[in-house]
Amino acid sequence: MALQRRYKVTTTVTQYMWASSRADAAKFQDELIRKERLRLQRDGETEVKFCFGGGENYLEAPEDISKTRNPIDEPRKLDWVEYGQGDNPNVALITRVSRRKIYYFESESGIERSIDRDRWADWASRLTIHPSYEETLPPFIIKEVTDEHQKRGILSGFSATPDSSLILEILEKYGYIPDDYEVENGYWAENLLDALLSERILTGGPKSAIADEMGIDEHADFGVSFSQELPSFDEFDK
Repeated sequence: MALQRRYKVTTTVTQYMWASSRADAAKFQDELIRKERLRLQRDGETEVKFCFGGGENYLEAPEDISKTRNPIDEPRKLDWVEYGQGDNPNVALITRVSRRKIYYFESESGIERSIDRDRWADWASRLTIHPSYEETLPPFIIKEVTDEHQKRGILSGFSATPDSSLILEILEKYGYIPDDYEVENGYWAENLLDALLSERILTGGPKSAIADEMGIDEHADFGVSFSQELPSFDEFDK
């Protein structure tokens, strides 16, 4: 969780008008709003100021909702990078962040590793990085969810259906836990996997349109092999 600060957020709708009195101006403004000739979404302007203190009943804004964070300079949990050759790259998925270290799960080895923040920034600037707010899942997670459904025999036949409990269980295993905002508005990671599996069940094809759009081969071997020239992640900066 990133360091949170307090902000005073004000959204205003401004209209200039001729009027005989303040009361007339206020009343006419209320009338314009009532008739939706002035709309907050269309005509409002939002101003944000850092709040040093005071105030009550602060709302908590969803993390990264603006999708403006630079994942290289400000890495956060569930950002991930991919590296290697071929269609199924190795993945380093951030599991936690400290002041000095980045801890990540490496899909090839299946273990958690850590590196200095400076080294991570250097690697991330040279690799393909996916910030968590991008709302994409690492291929190895999609592969695991698909394989588990296949093992349970629920990808084909009359009873074929995505298993929500299984999907959430695997997501939680890798740190994908919905916050209150995502629970209220629909959890993107669960929805993505549900749609991917549902389309595969309906089409019965080897590759759904969703998987094709994401560049994922659902039947591919997700084991990663590297050429002699390609260093491992631990040796990438040598």
